[in-house]
Amino acid sequence: MQPSYPIRLSQIGLVSVVDVSLGAIIQFGDRAEATPRLNALAVQRAIDHTKAGSVYFESYQIFNRPRQKLIDPVAEAGQDVSIRRINHCPRINVGCVFVTAVGSTSSLLAGNAMRTTAESRIKHIRQYEKSLINVT
Repeated sequence: MQPSYPIRLSQIGLVSVVDVSLGAIIQFGDRAEATPRLNALAVQRAIDHTKAGSVYFESYQIFNRPRQKLIDPVAEAGQDVSIRRINHCPRINVGCVFVTAVGSTSSLLAGNAMRTTAESRIKHIRQYEKSLINVT
């Protein structure tokens, strides 16, 4: 029987990342837990932001709502889920990775993640005068 390697090394040849957004994680190696979160207001206006006034998170319910629960019938029934994994090699070998963008609260990981809970809440607001909108 081959040995199992519970902890492995990550070997990466080349990584090229163009852009990383807020709350994103780039990690090489193992991690126990990550909980990236992002709350954002994306405001697009026809006039300058300094003249149009401020926008506040408190004005929008999306940022105060509780996170939705994952519905898992197996866990709710009290049944255990067990995973038996055998890693036949002590290394995670990755050749070349080319990434255009790592988005908000997402993760680029070469390794093992025990638990990841990511949450991104973005409210998009467009403020234009009716005279600027061409309706035909």
